[in-house]
Amino acid sequence: MPTRWEEQLFEAIREGDAVAFERVFDLYKERVRLVAWRISHRSDWIEDIVNEAWCRAFAQRTRFDPNQRFLVWMVGIVRNVYREECRKSPLVIAENSAPGGNIPADEASPNDLAEEAELLAALNGCVSQLSSQDQDIVRLRFFEGQTLRGISETLGLPESTLRDVRIPAAFKAIRKCLKKKGIRESQFFSAQDGPELQ
Repeated sequence: MPTRWEEQLFEAIREGDAVAFERVFDLYKERVRLVAWRISHRSDWIEDIVNEAWCRAFAQRTRFDPNQRFLVWMVGIVRNVYREECRKSPLVIAENSAPGGNIPADEASPNDLAEEAELLAALNGCVSQLSSQDQDIVRLRFFEGQTLRGISETLGLPESTLRDVRIPAAFKAIRKCLKKKGIRESQFFSAQDGPELQ
């Protein structure tokens, strides 16, 4: 739910205000990037997709309906840019296209994709409050799926310390942070243990 301040920004965008658009860019740039990753899963395309999506949004800002969620509007733009990138790449079309050469549509709705991006941005914000080493532990364990043994070797920490101290403490801090943001931990932690421990 946008704040009154955000609503005023969105209305100003619809009226063509470039400064208001810059402010909204600052507010939403991380979430738009997460949407682009979720849609494309192409790290080599992310910069191009995100930059083009923001350029198009700026060019079309007077067409934005302030009664619509801004991030949902951006999801539509990002999807269109991604589809165009796919059509420019014969290899991607050969690998991913449906019969007739069409790029298959992501089954998630724009609202669902926007919600995922909001949740991931909140999670990223909470993880960023951890120490740099704890951030590495969380990234390696739960985003890259490394075993405790692998993390132990990478970071030079005993497996028992990771299992009994560092990972539980990191989760406790993340849960506390998410709770302050009003986000239920079940939205992220349906299986805390992640991959097999060893």
